[in-house]
Amino acid sequence: MDADRRRRVEQFVKPLYAGLDGVQTFDRVERLRSRVVALRGGEPRGAAEPPLDEELLDLLLLLHGVVERLGSLAPDGRLDLFLRGLGLPEERVRAVRTALGRFRDDPRRPEEELVHDALLLESAGVAAAAERLMQAGKKRVAVARALAQLDPGPPAGRYRTPRGAALGGRRRQEAEAWIEDLRRRVAQESQG
Repeated sequence: MDADRRRRVEQFVKPLYAGLDGVQTFDRVERLRSRVVALRGGEPRGAAEPPLDEELLDLLLLLHGVVERLGSLAPDGRLDLFLRGLGLPEERVRAVRTALGRFRDDPRRPEEELVHDALLLESAGVAAAAERLMQAGKKRVAVARALAQLDPGPPAGRYRTPRGAALGGRRRQEAEAWIEDLRRRVAQESQG
């Protein structure tokens, strides 16, 4: 995607991200970009695999978090009007709308799988578990109870790419070890 088109998309979505609940902000787009780079791992795609549609991938990254705020993903909705205003052809508009409607639960294209797995990686690992623990603290949940319920992130089987499963599995194991260590320490402190 050319720089002017990317700038226009960013100007469109930034206010939508700013209006969210504070957990998800526009800076998440850049974090997801870095996750996608890690998922791609610098490995070339196989000869039998179609090349990645870089523009679609970029649009999915920019728009992933504001789908609900765009209203309906039905044809001729707010999203379609905006994408057509960018000068995108109708087949590109349709591809973006379709991908945004399914990438979280049923990704079918490689670009959708990358964004799907990047989002899962965001929710896996020690940092993500610590954020969930802090959220529980804000709700005044007792530490022992919060630790008992703390999610280390999605299991490897939820990822769509082999690299995602490997990275996510490793993050989950690290988070499980961290959570178990915290549980043990909290239990020790409460006993003496």
